[in-house]
Amino acid sequence: MLSTVILKPTKFCNADCAYCSAPPDGHGRWSFDTFKRLMDNLAPHLTERAMLLWHGGEPMLMGPDFYWKAYEYASSLKPEIHFAMQTNILLYDSARWRSVFADIMAGAISTSFDPDGKRRTLKGSAEAYNARFWRKLDEVLGDGFEPLVIGTYDEASAPLAMQMYETSLSYGDRAFDLRVNYAYPAGRSAGTGAAITPEAYADTLLGLYERWMADAPGILITPLDQMLRKVLGEEISRCPWTKSCGGRFLSVEPNGDAYNCGEFSDMGEGYRFGNAFTQPVQELLASVPARIIRRRAYSLPTDCQSCRHYHECEGGCSRDSALYGSGVLGKYYYCASWKRVFDRIKESVRTGEAFPLMESIGLGRHIRRNVA
Repeated sequence: MLSTVILKPTKFCNADCAYCSAPPDGHGRWSFDTFKRLMDNLAPHLTERAMLLWHGGEPMLMGPDFYWKAYEYASSLKPEIHFAMQTNILLYDSARWRSVFADIMAGAISTSFDPDGKRRTLKGSAEAYNARFWRKLDEVLGDGFEPLVIGTYDEASAPLAMQMYETSLSYGDRAFDLRVNYAYPAGRSAGTGAAITPEAYADTLLGLYERWMADAPGILITPLDQMLRKVLGEEISRCPWTKSCGGRFLSVEPNGDAYNCGEFSDMGEGYRFGNAFTQPVQELLASVPARIIRRRAYSLPTDCQSCRHYHECEGGCSRDSALYGSGVLGKYYYCASWKRVFDRIKESVRTGEAFPLMESIGLGRHIRRNVA
């Protein structure tokens, strides 16, 4: 059964970022009838509390009415279904979008910003993008939402991750959660090679972890918060901490092409399951690419299975294993990063250094359980 479906109703965007992994592909925007037909195909294969994640391109270009109709129809088939959105928020206007964010997305909003202030552009201008982003983020925060702000870092910009952390804290009670991603060579950056080394990525995460522990500010920093939860024995069935995403995730492009996830869609035809507009879901999940990805659940490299962090890491991301030349069933490129970070997190839990942080982000029950 599918627990997460990434929906890309358009790849048009109001920004023109230099390294976008999903540039416009020429296909038009979905109509409500297009979504309705897709939902009829998906519904029998969704878990009761499945997540539909709206992505793009820029999903807010679809307009609020589209999401109201989509939510009402999806809920008529699956009453407990959840919606979420990844958006650049540049089109946010409280009068038009506040109820969509609150009542349809239930606050599950994520956005992106890179503190180097160069690669995200609006009509070719990084300055225009930056000014509008911060203005719109203030509006979103002012309306009571707590968006996850995702930064994508390469070797040169990695030191700025700490700057982004400090910027969040400067908002005081409105400080926002962060995600620290590595830039990868897909989309407009295809073929450029690794943008950041495993060593530099680990250094960035470890620097943030030390500061995060010292401050215990109550905000989340992903992937560190997910790694901490895994170390504490909590089940995190999401990327990249699951080797069993095959058959549970699906991503649908504007033209209906289906992939395991949005990241695989950046990799091209060889990873396409088929088309969700013309083929039943069971046929998509029985495709050769889908079957290969499912094999990762039980066919990881031997040194992964014997690793001291295997239970927490589960072998890393299959897309990135393929993207960096190891194949879907091969070694995860950022394995060395995860090893260093998991080592430090486990040490900090063992010594108690992490306890104030755990309390601040709602994980104090693990401290009390161990004491008892």
